[in-house]
Amino acid sequence: SRKPSASEIDGVAARQGIRILFQSTNTGDRYKSASEEKADEKERSGGGTTTRASPTKLVGKPSKEGGVEVLIEKTTGGTIRVRARRCNMGDKTIVKEMSEEVIVKNLKRAVTAWVEAR
Repeated sequence: SRKPSASEIDGVAARQGIRILFQSTNTGDRYKSASEEKADEKERSGGGTTTRASPTKLVGKPSKEGGVEVLIEKTTGGTIRVRARRCNMGDKTIVKEMSEEVIVKNLKRAVTAWVEAR
């Protein structure tokens, strides 16, 4: 007896997809708490008694900012299925739910228009 392929187990006859990767920004782990902001402001205005070294930028592998992978699948039953899942996630990646919502909402609109045009 033959071993079933991963696609057969998934119920997928054909699959195509894209990855939408979020661009790197100067936010994320650079956010400061209110007390850190006050201390920085005090230091900038000359009232601070402590001196801190300015943060240095590490050169190396770019951080993973996250993304959405969109898969269009034709099932073994002949129906079309669209799936979206997170991708390109690192340990410090902040989930950008609003960006994901915009992508999924526009994708739903596009798929509906495509189905109606068929």
